[in-house]
Amino acid sequence: MTTFYFVRHGKTELNLSLRFQGGDIDSPLLPIGVEQAIQAGRYLCDVSFDFAAVSTQKRAMDTANYLLKENNFLNGLTVTYLDDLREIKFGEREGAEIDRTDEQTHNLRQRPDLYDPTAFGGETIDSLVTRARGVVEYLSSEYPEGKILIVAHGVLLITLINALIGKPKADWRKGGPLANTSISIIEKKQDASYQLKVFNDISYQTNNEEA
Repeated sequence: MTTFYFVRHGKTELNLSLRFQGGDIDSPLLPIGVEQAIQAGRYLCDVSFDFAAVSTQKRAMDTANYLLKENNFLNGLTVTYLDDLREIKFGEREGAEIDRTDEQTHNLRQRPDLYDPTAFGGETIDSLVTRARGVVEYLSSEYPEGKILIVAHGVLLITLINALIGKPKADWRKGGPLANTSISIIEKKQDASYQLKVFNDISYQTNNEEA
């Protein structure tokens, strides 16, 4: 049984300003985002990870760095940065203010089976889930009894989690959005099915000011 610990990155400047922040753009963690990552690390400090896979985007890499600094079992831990864990790409909409009245924005959030980013050169939901699922399948085969940390992004993680546990594509955004540095845990069973054990957990977070 492989156990996956999925963590979304900490809060960023673009999160705060409610702008599209996909796979081709980045913004720094806010002070609250750094603190969230540290608190997540303290919460998971006694989990002995066998492998850590992190998106190659800076907000995820910084989150993983702050999180793992708190871990008590770093000796020998392999940390790998993977392009396949980058956020969904929004094309021409990267960095633009989110318009919630837009049809495709609505579909992205509520009906991913209808999402069509062709007009603005974005990435499809199927492409996103295929590449992210490939990472999970590979790591579960390499570490069949392991504990795996994955630090990535909100849209990627919520669609991946729902796809893994067998929800239909129309429901791949159910339960989202995931909170910054939220922790979700999934186990891959011997029969190759996935079971959700913990979802969107931020119980460890204390109130932080956006100093």
